[in-house]
Amino acid sequence: MDKKYKWLIVIFFFIFLTFHEADRFIISAVAPDVEKEFQITHGQLGLVFSLTVLVAAILYPVWGYLYDRYSRKLLAGLAAMIWGFTTIFNALSRTFGEFFTTRMATGIDDAAPPGIYSLVADYFEPYDRGKAMGVLSASGPLGSIIGTILSLSIVSAGYSWRNAFYITGPIGVLIGIITILAVKDVPKGSSEPELEGLLTEDLYKAKLSDLPKLLKNKSLLLLYLQGFWGVFPWNAITFWIITYMELERGFSADFVMIIMVLWLIAMTAGNLVAGYLGDKLFKKTKRGRALFGAIVVFFSAVLIYLTIYARTTEEFLIFGLLTAFEIPMAGPNVVATITDVTEPELRASATGYLRFFENIGSAVSPALTGFLAEGLSLGAAITLISVSTWLLCFVFFLILSIIIPRDIDRLRSILRERKAQLKGGESVP
Repeated sequence: MDKKYKWLIVIFFFIFLTFHEADRFIISAVAPDVEKEFQITHGQLGLVFSLTVLVAAILYPVWGYLYDRYSRKLLAGLAAMIWGFTTIFNALSRTFGEFFTTRMATGIDDAAPPGIYSLVADYFEPYDRGKAMGVLSASGPLGSIIGTILSLSIVSAGYSWRNAFYITGPIGVLIGIITILAVKDVPKGSSEPELEGLLTEDLYKAKLSDLPKLLKNKSLLLLYLQGFWGVFPWNAITFWIITYMELERGFSADFVMIIMVLWLIAMTAGNLVAGYLGDKLFKKTKRGRALFGAIVVFFSAVLIYLTIYARTTEEFLIFGLLTAFEIPMAGPNVVATITDVTEPELRASATGYLRFFENIGSAVSPALTGFLAEGLSLGAAITLISVSTWLLCFVFFLILSIIIPRDIDRLRSILRERKAQLKGGESVP
């Protein structure tokens, strides 16, 4: 496949995921306006947020299986159009009941990433996938920036919060149409060196009976464990860091906004660098991505401690930027590692399970941090949650680095067997 086309598709999906993340982030920024219009409490709106996350979590494995069974580009396009239309319906709601129902419906489309990551993996050979995954992962922080700026600009100009969704909703529909019309849906496994030039159609498709294999794969189980615990710091920081800076650091709202934009830019850069470094290390050793993940989460624990307990504002800014640059680096390599140990026709399902466990962890972390802050300080609670869980992930990554060569070799053996079958003209089971 043409190299320029491959990277063009990566950039397109990067735009896809960036605007989707912006759409998801808007609701947090306009929450006060939503509460005021519908005359609801923090608790009621929080329940909407939690149930929307729950809908997405439950559907991640379902979407993953569908991606592995059917056309990934068609399903990704459908997910984008669902995103667009549910967002528009959410903006059209005139009662809290309508808002509640349509907001939960927006969780249906949140499972586009497993299919996108799986499809992009089949555009690139194993040693080049990390860079592509790094670009896709960079969409998260950039989307947060765009969502925040868009929503605050619209609200500060005196317009309704609905106008932000009237922008992102149609964008979702348009992206869905472009995905279906312009993206090539290559056969699953076609970029694997063993199968290069042997697949002209989707011969390998997931079966329901294959899914239990994912929970028997020791490397995947370790990735799922680190995924569950690894999101605790992210959500502790995401939900509470602004409050911490304003209340315990005494920063103004404007200063906090500047810091957040700088951090999000640093996170975007961190994702890009991580994909490149992960590929370099993986070329040197099969343990490369796992060892890189261990280093990342260990220093994440160190840097968040130094940031929270910085004595001066200058130290806080320096350590904060270093932390923001470093903490997303495990993400692209986790997704790439899934492709290193999982059959091509099960990769979207494997990623779907990862997102499921991450969403469960996401639901626990903010409340746990809040309860700990009542007995400690908010800064101490963020530090305790972040340091303890990242050190736990450090252990998971170290164990993964020991066992992963066996699972990589198992996959390569399966692919070599498929190569022999295809060259020998045998039927595919």
